Amino acid sequence: MKKGDSIGVRIATQRKMRGLSQHQLATAAGVSYSMISKVERGHASASPAMIGMIARGLRIDASRLYGDEDEEQRRAFDFAPIIRRTLAAVDLMSDDVEPIPLDLLKPQVAQVMNWRRSTRYRKVAEILPDLVDHLLVSAQETGEPAYALLTDTYRAANSLAHKFGYTDLSMTATERMEWAAMKSGDPLRLATTHFVKASTLARIGATPQAMKLLMRAMADIEPFVADNPMAEAVASTLHMKAGTIAATLSDTDASAMHFTEAARLAAKFGDGIVYDTVVGPANVQIYQVAAETELGRPDRAIQISQNTQLPTGMAKERQTYFWLDSARAHLLAGDPDAAIDALYESRAASPEHFRGSPTVKATVETAAKQQRRVDTTLQSLANSAGVNY
Repeated sequence: MKKGDSIGVRIATQRKMRGLSQHQLATAAGVSYSMISKVERGHASASPAMIGMIARGLRIDASRLYGDEDEEQRRAFDFAPIIRRTLAAVDLMSDDVEPIPLDLLKPQVAQVMNWRRSTRYRKVAEILPDLVDHLLVSAQETGEPAYALLTDTYRAANSLAHKFGYTDLSMTATERMEWAAMKSGDPLRLATTHFVKASTLARIGATPQAMKLLMRAMADIEPFVADNPMAEAVASTLHMKAGTIAATLSDTDASAMHFTEAARLAAKFGDGIVYDTVVGPANVQIYQVAAETELGRPDRAIQISQNTQLPTGMAKERQTYFWLDSARAHLLAGDPDAAIDALYESRAASPEHFRGSPTVKATVETAAKQQRRVDTTLQSLANSAGVNY
């Protein structure tokens, strides 16, 4: 494979090296033959979950499909040492770390959570390792409240890891989240952790395991849902994640069922933030755009996208994914001009995310392949994403 190859070319090369037809790869990966064919030909841009399933079918790490250029891009941000330092240990803090009252740590964690949702990743990285150390020390004295804050802080580490393609570190971060959430004594916080962990599992191709984890999380919080608005919000997020993963597994009926339940619950509490997670009807629709694209139904995805009104002040992280998935839907429909417009909106929502995300790069590559004429907007987007165009 040559430097500059698109992700579709890399998939085709790896498939041929293993003597597999597109049908055989589709069967091994558990995705549709149609989607394999379209991704290889540059007619569709695959989601991280689908790339994970294809990599599993090829028996390789997903990073090999994203390419060497993405490794160079990640090194430019140089977040890996910071993430590793943050996740290094939970019981080996330096004796030099002075205890800080939890009331003074809470505002710092709240700031990190805000930076995470607004995709200000460099700001997160500046304080993350030391903040985790202080929270671990505080947890020895204050227990559950500190572990609740640690859960949110480890989530920020996970965001840095998976947004910039550090899959192994993302898995470690979600394990740390789960550990802290269990010690927090809050079943809803633990369920939210499983919402995040399911995404991590899907990105490495462990999609059936991700679905099993979500179903278990739903069952665990079911006793709380009837009379607890917070529990309803968490249950809604679990259902919308399950609906998206079911779509990756090509299970149309299960996907529809989960989204129906997610929307029913979301209608009760509206748009907002619960356990550092965006909730509400608009976010359900954002996930539906991704799911319909996974199912190979771009017309439905585009219709949902056009009917989605993003709330004022919605987290930039969710905005950038909305426009990115809208772009993927337009590419699947063979409309690169509309896809380029959506990619422009995605970059406007979060330039920092746009520059570092391997998924953004793969989508821009697909748009460049479909858009054969010279386009200054696409050239600008390609430059921002580090794509040779």
